[in-house]
Amino acid sequence: MRWIDEITLINLEAPEERVNANGFPNEPKETRTVLFGNKKSVGFSEFYKAAVAGYAAELKVDVYTEEYGGQKLAEVDGVRYRILRTYRDPKNTDITELTLSDLPEVQEDEEPDSGEQEGGGDGGAV
Repeated sequence: MRWIDEITLINLEAPEERVNANGFPNEPKETRTVLFGNKKSVGFSEFYKAAVAGYAAELKVDVYTEEYGGQKLAEVDGVRYRILRTYRDPKNTDITELTLSDLPEVQEDEEPDSGEQEGGGDGGAV
């Protein structure tokens, strides 16, 4: 194995204070760990099994087991993924395989709600 692909594992920690002085929620603290691993494609069977369960398995990466600390997010080639599943081969426990699923992106260019209501018209007046 070549171990040439840079993978960033991301751990989210809850903030000490849930809300700030103005009542807005505080963002969780990110701890990033950069390591090297091997990117692999998701197999045909695994891709469709994930789709049946409502997930989209996008990518698999191998990392050293001692470097993986249970993080829930990963970043590969500038794209952030959710760690969907981990697998340790009983024959080779030095390596953990991470199955990654694409995170839904927030659409910032969407137009705000026009205020029109669906349904019977008259704004819901009875």
